[in-house]
Amino acid sequence: PISFGFNGLPTELALIIFKLAAQPPFAQHAPFTRDPYSSALSLCQVSKIVRRAVLPELLHTVLLSTARQLLAFIWALRMQKKYIDRQHDLAFDYASCVHMISIGDFRGPLQSPPIPYFPVPMPELECELDISLLAPVILGASSLAIHFNNLNLLSKCLKHACNSDVDLNVDHKNSLLPWSTGSLTLLGIFSHTWWPFVGSVHGYAFLASIQHLTL
Repeated sequence: PISFGFNGLPTELALIIFKLAAQPPFAQHAPFTRDPYSSALSLCQVSKIVRRAVLPELLHTVLLSTARQLLAFIWALRMQKKYIDRQHDLAFDYASCVHMISIGDFRGPLQSPPIPYFPVPMPELECELDISLLAPVILGASSLAIHFNNLNLLSKCLKHACNSDVDLNVDHKNSLLPWSTGSLTLLGIFSHTWWPFVGSVHGYAFLASIQHLTL
């Protein structure tokens, strides 16, 4: 049998291979895994050096299709904040690596007011919702896809960004606005949440700054 001495490769070449292997396969023609992030997550457990090389590929495109995924992501951001505060070896800035983020329809506590006849799947989500941690990630991404029913979440992030003196780690080179979003995709069916969003100062300013809008 032919053996491959991976340890004999130059470090630069090995890191390139790790990065390519960590890229999530989002295409529909890749049915070999139900979790597109599984390879990257496995590689993150190899070593601290590999983890640091792989995380940017893992975080480039973040899909939060369910309330549980959003809650898990919030927990991860909260954990990273503790690592950063303690100057831990595992500390990593998520916000600077997220370029695309998609937020689905949760049918529950994020809606204001909640839609009747639909049970709230995760009542703990509202109390766990940490806008101060989510805003830098959501508004720092250059491309955002969000369901109409969750415009209230985007509105909360915009309010926080406009009223906060905290640096949101977004690109201010070409804009004085506290967000970097240039491409916006609105998912699902037109919802009643649209009018309050458009009617708000921050929502109107956000939409006016968008370069590419997809419905």
